[in-house]
Amino acid sequence: VARDGLALTGYLTRPADAAPDSRPPLIVMPHGGPEMRDYFDYDRDVQILVAQGYQVFQPNFRGSSGYGKIFADRGRREWGRAMQTDLDDGFDYLVGAGLADAGRACIFGFSYGGYAALAAATLTPDKYQCIIDGAGPSDLVAMMRWERKEEGYDSESYKYLVEHVGDPQRDKNALEAVSPAKLADRVTRPILILHGEDDGIVPYDQSARMEKALKKAGKDFKLVKLKDSGHRYMSDEDEQTYYTEILAFLREHLPVV
Repeated sequence: VARDGLALTGYLTRPADAAPDSRPPLIVMPHGGPEMRDYFDYDRDVQILVAQGYQVFQPNFRGSSGYGKIFADRGRREWGRAMQTDLDDGFDYLVGAGLADAGRACIFGFSYGGYAALAAATLTPDKYQCIIDGAGPSDLVAMMRWERKEEGYDSESYKYLVEHVGDPQRDKNALEAVSPAKLADRVTRPILILHGEDDGIVPYDQSARMEKALKKAGKDFKLVKLKDSGHRYMSDEDEQTYYTEILAFLREHLPVV
């Protein structure tokens, strides 16, 4: 249950050999979309992480699909706000239930999930031990302006994004208040950013903006450019780089004891 009383669900996948009373290090993994959802089925990222000894939590936060229109609409213009606190409330529930340790968790997401990871790094900077962002937006005003240029002011896709994220003109201050690239000075944990150079959904410029902000603020981060990848595809070489970098980063900052 979220802090405002909204009922939430999610999936916790644990290593097969984990004892019932054990608390392996946790990866909170919000899905992309954000109007999508996770299911109780095979997920390659989850299985790779669980095979390394981590437990993975996939929360279906407000704004997710599959729970009715009212639930999906609760996510409108809640980027960095209620959609974000739903992730924290799910994590806190696991800690309270004795399933996870508060000081042994990282957050990892791709696309909107990458944004949520960066938002965690800047809005709740001490909650997670490390942050992994795959192709996440970092500057919502710049992202919306890019969408308007790409799709057209009168396009259905741009109108949908304005309704769900905000208007880059009328809502500029509200969007900047939850844009990680504008809040880089708040970061206290190490960040790994991975992004395809040919991404046509979330442009690589979004990670370049985050890189510039983190560098200026003197923060601990690494940016990995996937030179032969887009948003929905990776070359075999980039895919190997992607998982190698993620697992090495986790071994350093959230080791499995």
